[in-house]
Order: sequence, then C-alpha cells, then structure tokens
Amino acid sequence: MQLTGYRPAKLEIYREALRHSSVTSVQSGKRSRHTNDNERLEFLGDAILDAVVADMLFKRYPFKEEGFMTEMRTRIVSRSQLSHLAMKIGLVQYMEIHPDVLRNPHAMKVVGCNALEALIGAVYLDKGYQKTALFIGRKLIDQYLDLEKIMETEISYKARLIKWSQKAQKKISFESEAVIQGKNQKLHKVRLLIDEQELLSEINHSKKVAEELASEKACGLLSV
Repeated sequence: MQLTGYRPAKLEIYREALRHSSVTSVQSGKRSRHTNDNERLEFLGDAILDAVVADMLFKRYPFKEEGFMTEMRTRIVSRSQLSHLAMKIGLVQYMEIHPDVLRNPHAMKVVGCNALEALIGAVYLDKGYQKTALFIGRKLIDQYLDLEKIMETEISYKARLIKWSQKAQKKISFESEAVIQGKNQKLHKVRLLIDEQELLSEINHSKKVAEELASEKACGLLSV
C-alpha cells in the first residue's frame, strides 16, 4: 500500500479507515451495520499513536525528564502536526468523503488528521505494534517532522494547564459529549473541570481542538 509501505492483508480495514462518516448510509437515525466509517479506528489509532510516540521519545532522549517528554508528545500528536502529516502523504485524496464536507474548509481541517489516526489503527490491526511503530517513526515522523524545531515551538495550552495543575496540586479533567448539528455535522462539547468543578466549556468538530481551546481560555482566566 502506497500510504504505509506495507502490503495490506486485511484490505477492508484500510477501506474503513479511509471512509469518512459523511458517506455512511443512515437509516432511522442510525448508521447501517454493513457500512462502517473510520471513527472507531480513529479512537484506536489515537491511543496507539500516543503509545508509539511515548516509546520513541523515551528511547531517543534517555536523559530527558518526564516533563520534557510529555511536552514533546503533546506537540508531535497535535492537530496541526497530524494535519501536516496527512497532507504530506496525500491522505485525503484516497478517502471517501461526501461532497458537502469537501466544500467545507472548516471541516476539512480535521478530516485529514482524524483519518491519519484511523489509518494508524488499521495498520495496528493488520500488522501489529512493531510494524505500526516503524510506520509512525520512519514513514511519518522521521520523514516529515523536524523534532529539533518542534522542541523550540510553544507548548500547547492543554499541556501548560496540566503542568500548572501538577504544581498547584489541582485535578484537571475534561468531559465530552457529542452534539449533532444537521445531517453530517457532529460536534463535540468539552467541559473543563478543576477539582470536579466546571470552569468553562467549548464546542468544536474535533474533541482535541475543543480541549485545546478550552485550555487556552482557562490559561487566560487563571493567568497561567
């Protein structure tokens, strides 16, 4: 497969990874059982990506402390970096996407990065952890990301807020719920809680973007 460098053994998994939710058939308000979109694989790929990047950073920076590795992982798996990687490998051109979504610039900002996570989930199910780690490390990170430059960039607001909470001995948590808007518009409402008390909320097409926007507002309110 041109995208991963591996010959797929389970082709249908990759088709699912490249199928946006906008093209799945809807019956009685529910998606049909015979046509799956890439959201479940996106969930799996997100977790695998975090694990692989953490593993990579642990091995490549043996003398760096936990805080450094946490910040670096946050930067590497950010929405902007994943969108950049998806663009570099031309991921969107292989996808099944409804024309309405293709014409929506806001929606297209997150389609690629979500599909990349789904693709990672597909590689993991088809080839296992080791080959997935090689795909992420060699095909994506080493080829298209400059880790030295990433180290110099500003830390994400979410990571900054978590770092503050650790020093202040506060518990930070995010709670999310899906909000349906129209036929093909699924939004995520994220509530930011400090010590179980809601501070604020944010809504976005991407749960991670909503968390980042909520964290940015919280950093302003808390002067972090």
